[in-house]
Amino acid sequence: MLQRSKAMKSLITLPILLTGLVTVAVLAEPPREPPRGPYQAPLLPRLEMLKVVGAGQRSLVADYYWLQAIQAAGRGGHSLEATRYLDLFYYSDLVTDLDPKFHKVYLYSGNTIPTNLGRETWVNTAEARKLLEKGVKNFPEDSTLRLYLAYNLSYFHQEHAAAAEHLRIAATLPNVNKFVPEIASRLLAFNRRFDAALALAESFRDNETDPEMRQIFEERVLEIHREKVLLQVDDAIAAFQKREGRLPSALSEMVDKGDLPRLPVDPMGGVIIIGPDGKSGSTSSTLRLEPIDHKKNYFEKERQKQQDAQVAP
Repeated sequence: MLQRSKAMKSLITLPILLTGLVTVAVLAEPPREPPRGPYQAPLLPRLEMLKVVGAGQRSLVADYYWLQAIQAAGRGGHSLEATRYLDLFYYSDLVTDLDPKFHKVYLYSGNTIPTNLGRETWVNTAEARKLLEKGVKNFPEDSTLRLYLAYNLSYFHQEHAAAAEHLRIAATLPNVNKFVPEIASRLLAFNRRFDAALALAESFRDNETDPEMRQIFEERVLEIHREKVLLQVDDAIAAFQKREGRLPSALSEMVDKGDLPRLPVDPMGGVIIIGPDGKSGSTSSTLRLEPIDHKKNYFEKERQKQQDAQVAP
C-alpha cells in the first residue's frame, strides 16, 4: 500500500515537472548576435500569454527570466555600449510583472541599469526609475527602495520635490539609515517645505539618544531657519534685478526699495551677504540646503586638476 502511494505521488509530480520544463523550453529565446546597429530589445513573449501558458508555474517562469536578466547584466558588464544594461531592464520588468513581490529584482536592477557614459553623463535612468517606482508601489514600507528612488528622481531627473517626499516617508520607517532624515530635511527645505522639514528634524532631535546625532539634528533645525531667510533674500534679489536690470549693491538697498521689509538676520549668528553669483549666503557657512550637484563637483575637480598640472614643476 505504501509503495503504491509513493508511485501515485511520482506520477502526479512527473507531469508537473514536465509541464514546467516544456514551458521554459517554449519561452526560451535563441541567442542573439551581437548588435551591429540600433539597439534591439530582447524578443520576449507577451505577459498575457505567459500567464496562460505558465499558469500554475508562474514562479518557475519568473525565476527563468530572472536568470536571463542576470545573464544580461553579465553581458552588459563586458560591453561599452550605452545600451549595455537595457536588456536587464526588459527582463526585470517582465519578471516583476509576473511576480510583483520579487523584491531583489527592484533593488539590483534599479541600481544597475543607469549607465554613466563618462563625465557624469547618465543614460537609461528612466528605465531604472520605472522599476524603482514599481518596487515602491509593491513595497511601500521599504525605506531602501524609497531611498534609491529618491536618488534617481533628484540626481537624474532633478525632481527634487518628489524625491523629498519619498525621503520624508522613508525617514519614518523602521530600520532606516540614520542619515536619511538629514537628506530628507535638506530636500524639503530646498523645496520650501519648511514646516515639514522642521517637523522631521525636530522629531529626530527630540527622540535621538546619541548625543552626536542629536547635535546634528539640532544644527539642522537652525540651518532650516537660516535657509528660509536666505530664500527670502534670493527672492528679493531676483525681484530687484528684474526691475532694475542689475544686482543690488547691498542688502540695505533692497530694504530701501521695498524688496525686503528689514535687514535679514542669520539665526546661526552669521552675516547675510550677496554673493558674486547673485545668490545670498552667510558667513556662518558656505553651504546651502540644496541638492548636491555631482556633475558640477566633477567638473570643478577636473578644472582643479588641470590648474595643478599647469603649476607643477
